[in-house]
Amino acid sequence: MVDLSFYTSYKELYQQAPLFARKKLIKVYQETKNKSFTAKVFQTHLCVVRKIIRRFEQEGEEGLKDHPRRPKHSPHKTPLHIEGMILAERKKTGYGRDRISRNLTARGIPVKPSTVRYVLRRYQVSAKYKRSRYRKKQRFYDFEELHPLEHFEVDLKEIYDQSTLSEETIQHAQSIHIPPYQWTAIDIKTRIRFLSYSYEKTFSNGLAFMLTILYFLRMMGIQRQTTFQTDNGEEFGGKSVDKLQYLNRQIFAPLRAKLIHIPKGKKEWNAFVERSHQTDDNEFYIPQLDLCQDVKEFFWRAMRWQWVYNTKRRHSAIQLTPMEKLLSYRKVPKYIAIFPVTNLDTLGGNMDIFFPKNIQPTGADVLTYDHFRFPAHHSSFIHNP
Repeated sequence: MVDLSFYTSYKELYQQAPLFARKKLIKVYQETKNKSFTAKVFQTHLCVVRKIIRRFEQEGEEGLKDHPRRPKHSPHKTPLHIEGMILAERKKTGYGRDRISRNLTARGIPVKPSTVRYVLRRYQVSAKYKRSRYRKKQRFYDFEELHPLEHFEVDLKEIYDQSTLSEETIQHAQSIHIPPYQWTAIDIKTRIRFLSYSYEKTFSNGLAFMLTILYFLRMMGIQRQTTFQTDNGEEFGGKSVDKLQYLNRQIFAPLRAKLIHIPKGKKEWNAFVERSHQTDDNEFYIPQLDLCQDVKEFFWRAMRWQWVYNTKRRHSAIQLTPMEKLLSYRKVPKYIAIFPVTNLDTLGGNMDIFFPKNIQPTGADVLTYDHFRFPAHHSSFIHNP
């Protein structure tokens, strides 16, 4: 007679040691030759006992090991060639599931983001992990209250970034005298971006960039108060409070605009423009900088890239192109997305065109204004510096 007091439930044994639990079940069955009694001893279902005995009779002790639960037939499984395309796109671009899905769908290969996720997980392709300094994400804007083309983040990007571009690419760019500085302004409501370039990193060029945007917006019928948010670099006025107050009082206020600086060391306050610079590297400078034959072609490609970013490229955060987002709020001319991509150094000798006659400095402001005058440089962007 089998001693039942020694045995516990099959479930408890299985949780501790699956192979040991099945061997004990087989041992009781071999002694009793009764499947129902064995199921009663181990407090489990008769189907479980039948399954274990059948595998033991067919495969021996190998049959007592865990079998894979993967179905033998998967009619809805992603084809291998599609999986290969997904993995190749991930290796080439490093994009996430949404952008990989959009890229493949644009090529005529409809793939859902969930499918991309399952394929990457199945092949254990880990995502790029970048540790953030900031443990808590903060929201700095009330997007419901903001109007389109009202608040811009402005920043300066150095194109010759050795951590991003290869040494050969940088040498090629320098050989054809491509401007080393990119001036970027992005509207945080719609993600519309305006670009310009320069050979010099000066306050004059920074001021010219913002004033050019202002006059461009006014020409397009945008009359609402405009805010430019920058860091504390000297090219945007530096840390001087007096200088910032002078700029707002004498230059920006008459144009219904305002310049503000973010706190020192708070680069996350300009997160939108900082992130857009990574897109510039990945989708413009890395693939196209080597193709430029001269500066004129570079400016043409930069203008086209600005047009693609604003009108053709779908933004992941807003799920629309910036132009589609802008048109969802108000009707504006379509060519507002074609901001003139210029060399800001060419505006050096024409500072007065930015200032109406009624705000020309007088008296005590003359010395301060002279400090802000543009240096005269290059006559055309196609000439070498």
